Amino acid sequence: MSLPTSPAVTNGNAPSVLIVEDDAATRRLYKFMLTNGGYPVIEAEDGVAAIEQLQKHPCDLVITDMNMPRMDGMELIQAIRRDYGDLYVILITAFGTPDTEKQARKIGANDYLAKPFDFEELERRVRAFFEGRARHA
Repeated sequence: MSLPTSPAVTNGNAPSVLIVEDDAATRRLYKFMLTNGGYPVIEAEDGVAAIEQLQKHPCDLVITDMNMPRMDGMELIQAIRRDYGDLYVILITAFGTPDTEKQARKIGANDYLAKPFDFEELERRVRAFFEGRARHA
């Protein structure tokens, strides 16, 4: 895994990532990958739980699945844009089409990955986000 061992620190805190995924095994895999890269991870099983987590634990980056119970990824992105401004969001979906990506970006997704994907690609995108933010801090 190629994530940095010491992520850029902003506001005195290590960057944190909220993983929103209804499949527990996938959520654990993402968490394992990111915590090994030095990123604190917060977890939520759907969009409703994600909003609850964001209220308690501000984070730097949200990685969300699209199809979830109670509140899906698209609804979550809309809530994030309404309540948390420019929080960076990566949307992941197994049901991706060019139209889905266009819609996701239109409502505010910063990045988009269609399953199946190489987990190293997700690592690269997370790393690029934090490195880019550190350069502009």
